[in-house]
Amino acid sequence: MITWFVWAGCVLGYAALVAGAVALDDRVHERAVADAVARYEAAKPDPADAVPDEDLRLGIAGVAALVQGDGKAGSAFWTVLVGMVARGVLVPGTTSDGEPTLRRSAGYRKRAAPDASDLEQQIWSLASYRNPASAAPQSVTHPIAQRLYQEGYLRGRGVYIDFRAPRAVWCWTVAVLTLPLAALVVYLFLHWRYGIVAMWTAMAMVVVAWVLTMPREKPEALLLPVLTERGDQVVRQARARHAHLDPANRTEPYAPDEAAAAHAVFGLEAYNHFAAHTPGFSAAVDQGTGERARNVAAEELQRTRGNFTG
Repeated sequence: MITWFVWAGCVLGYAALVAGAVALDDRVHERAVADAVARYEAAKPDPADAVPDEDLRLGIAGVAALVQGDGKAGSAFWTVLVGMVARGVLVPGTTSDGEPTLRRSAGYRKRAAPDASDLEQQIWSLASYRNPASAAPQSVTHPIAQRLYQEGYLRGRGVYIDFRAPRAVWCWTVAVLTLPLAALVVYLFLHWRYGIVAMWTAMAMVVVAWVLTMPREKPEALLLPVLTERGDQVVRQARARHAHLDPANRTEPYAPDEAAAAHAVFGLEAYNHFAAHTPGFSAAVDQGTGERARNVAAEELQRTRGNFTG
């Protein structure tokens, strides 16, 4: 019985040593992280340095991609689509099979508006042979995201604040001491009745020491948002400029030149408000997105069909 008490004391003592070392190194690491974040925040550009009307220069599609905030530009596609429907370039209708769709209006069957953007031209071209809502947004809006990355409004995903982790001195010290401590445990309990317990205890101590020396992952506090400070300034400009379009404070429908800006800034809430005042629009979009999902599922089934046949 005394032997087991001694063994338990050794195990608990080593566990306390490990816990103390981890706690001390964690404290040093957290302080270093806080200092790195503080240095980064101090070096950020002053919001007062924002370029006036930069949101207007980027255009409403660019603003929509920045408001989305994840480096993708899917929202830009729907923003432009909403704007085209609001201005009458596209209208809700039905196909020859009676399914809801978006099609070119009578005034824009031969060509898009003279001042149409490249994205509007692509959507207008799609409407000649299918519901444009069935297109994959990222395939159309990829150039917008690329431009925003190149001009410094977006940064890559997984970008961290510059940080050099301090050496885990206490954990390394315990790891180095583990070998003689493990040897001592084996020596103390090498009696034939306790030999297996001694060996497993020593092996567990070596594994713990190995874990203590493993490098840490970068903490979430150091992960930078995809939106840069410059991009964030543009979003603030757009929200201030279009605050009157907030669907929460609006009952009347959007004017033709307001719908796209409202969707860019307020997203789904503005979409719902616009759809509620535009008969057939929501059904056409649902039909298009459903068609895209079915096509993707069919392509995936075709791609993996060989996995289920001999």
